[in-house]
Amino acid sequence: MMSATLAMPHFVTAQEVRDIVFPVDGEHNFSDSYGDPSSGGRVHLGVDIMAEKMTPLVSAVDGYVSYLTASEPAWGYALYITDADRYSYRYLHINNDTPGTDDGNGGTLYAFAPTIQRGARVVAGQLVGWVGDSGNAETVGSHLHFEIWTPDGSSINSYLSLIAATQPEESGSAFQFNRDLELRDEGQDVYELQKYLNQAGYVVAASGAGSPGNETTYFGPATQAALIKFQQAHGISPAAGYFGPVTRGVVNRSGGVQGGTASGIQPGWLVKNKKFAEIFYVEQDLKLRWIINEQAAEKHFGSTWSQDIKEFDDLGSMGLKFGENLE
Repeated sequence: MMSATLAMPHFVTAQEVRDIVFPVDGEHNFSDSYGDPSSGGRVHLGVDIMAEKMTPLVSAVDGYVSYLTASEPAWGYALYITDADRYSYRYLHINNDTPGTDDGNGGTLYAFAPTIQRGARVVAGQLVGWVGDSGNAETVGSHLHFEIWTPDGSSINSYLSLIAATQPEESGSAFQFNRDLELRDEGQDVYELQKYLNQAGYVVAASGAGSPGNETTYFGPATQAALIKFQQAHGISPAAGYFGPVTRGVVNRSGGVQGGTASGIQPGWLVKNKKFAEIFYVEQDLKLRWIINEQAAEKHFGSTWSQDIKEFDDLGSMGLKFGENLE
């Protein structure tokens, strides 16, 4: 529970409130601990949001990951997100344990969401990591230490912004997508996808069919082009305009869908049993979809699909159900 600086900070005395999404997507509690004495004679520059380990952390704002570390002794695993106004939102003590343990061996796999790296673009409500107790929080309970800093390097009290924050489930897409979409598909979900892209700033058309307020049920080249821009902005590879499991997961998660199990498994992961070769994709409803071959894996997840597969001793014992094969 240390500040994110070793030097005496500049304080903003005005009660400044930033428009944010609440960064912890799950049960939590917090109080105004800003300015309290901290270890080493320092001042506490954040607010501690207490929550169970592996509770999802989401981006408070639209922006980009400006800093990320796994080695800072006091903060543990941490990341900063900077918005368009150059305000910095700082997440400290992110998880460092294997789910269900306090072993300190979780690594980045269980700290940060798969697409999170320095420079990555994020949208408000997007999954970025999981609550933990890394750094000097090992003895005080799992929590997120959350800070807000101004563009001129001043720390402000994040408590009022947290009180006023939009809850994650209130942001993003209210419609939940349940199937893959590609060129020439039709349906209500195509209409909802066009509406989502338009509202998110990836405009399908400036006027006429597909423009804001004139969405259609047809997935044509304009929808594909807008979707490619969305994929590129969110680091989704391949950015080919195919609305598959990865892109669908990003869009659905922005609407605050169910966020994992007690075992820590999250929607959007690729998982396998340690003793078997079969690889599964975790759907939004937490059903496991068997990826039938390498061609199917590359089609849906790109050429680097095999670099981030999470292994478990026994998936069958975790209460997960199986869905349709992923072809």
